[in-house]
Amino acid sequence: MVPPDRLRVTPFVSEADFLGMVEYFLTANEAFLRGMGVDPTKLPRREAWLERLLPDLRRPDRDKQTFYLGWDCDGVRVGHCNVNPLLHGQHACVHLHLWDAQARRAGLGTELLRRSIRVFFQRFDLRSLYCEPYAENPAPNRVLIKAGFRFLKRYRTTPGLINFEQEVNRYALDRSALGDLGA
Repeated sequence: MVPPDRLRVTPFVSEADFLGMVEYFLTANEAFLRGMGVDPTKLPRREAWLERLLPDLRRPDRDKQTFYLGWDCDGVRVGHCNVNPLLHGQHACVHLHLWDAQARRAGLGTELLRRSIRVFFQRFDLRSLYCEPYAENPAPNRVLIKAGFRFLKRYRTTPGLINFEQEVNRYALDRSALGDLGA
């Protein structure tokens, strides 16, 4: 287990931050992408993806459509967490990705998600967060439970623009649970 003082959660502030996230998807192999519910044929071109995301850097928090946090260990970006869709003062859907294969199964995802949850609730005055990972991808399903989310239901949908139709597990975390997270 990595000592907590070696972990950082910081907002994306530049095109380079977003480019790292985009490259994570665009350079991943097809089996890895499909394993997390992503259809490789639906991934946007690098430039189009950046054009869609970068305007949120300039928008006030109240108007943001999405918001990204970088996950760092020992000063190296190992993943990201984002909310999209995001309704300020209401709720948001959280997404989590550990880019570094060596960081997976080391307990980092749970700790970094807990820190991200605190940021999302505080910065956007949220009442709740939800997450709908691919039901066949065990890692995020495990991490969400460990981070305090409660399972609501399993159903079939196409969860996002880059996903294929799939079974997802819907989890939720209400603001009232933040006390349990040490927020």
